[in-house]
Amino acid sequence: MEQLRALGIRLAMDEPVGDDLPMAAAHALTRGVDSPSLRELAGLSKGQSRDAVDLFRQAMDELGCPVPGKSGARLYLMHQAAANILAGKGDPEDLAHEIYWHACYAGRPELRSVGDHFLKLYAGWGATYKEAEEAVAAMKAAARSFLRHYPA
Repeated sequence: MEQLRALGIRLAMDEPVGDDLPMAAAHALTRGVDSPSLRELAGLSKGQSRDAVDLFRQAMDELGCPVPGKSGARLYLMHQAAANILAGKGDPEDLAHEIYWHACYAGRPELRSVGDHFLKLYAGWGATYKEAEEAVAAMKAAARSFLRHYPA
C-alpha cells in the first residue's frame, strides 16, 4: 500500500506517473491489496496513461486512501521528512530545508510558522550550534513537535 500511497503523492505533485501505475497495481495485487479498479488498472498497457490515472484515483478511493490535493501531499512530505530526521535517515539540514520548502507552498497559513522554525534551524546549523549534535537534537525536537501538533 505504501508504494501506491507514494505514487498518489507524486501524482498530487504533478509528477508524471501514468506509465508506472499498471505495474504498481499488479504488484499491489500480488501483496493482497485489492479493489475492482485496481484489478482493471493492472490490466492496462503502458501507453494508456490517461486511463491509468483515472483508474488509479478510483482505486485509491476504493481502498480508502484517496489521492490528496497538493496541500495534503506537501503535508505528507513534511511528515515524511520529520520522521526521517527522527530516524536519523538522510541529512538533517536537507530535511529541515525540505520541510520549510513544503510549508511555504502548502497553501496552509498555519504551516508557515512550522516552515519558519525549520528555516531558522537550517540557517543556524553552523552559526547557532557549536556542535552538530546540538543542531541534530534541536531538529529532532522540532520534528517531534511538528508531528505531535500536525498529525497525518
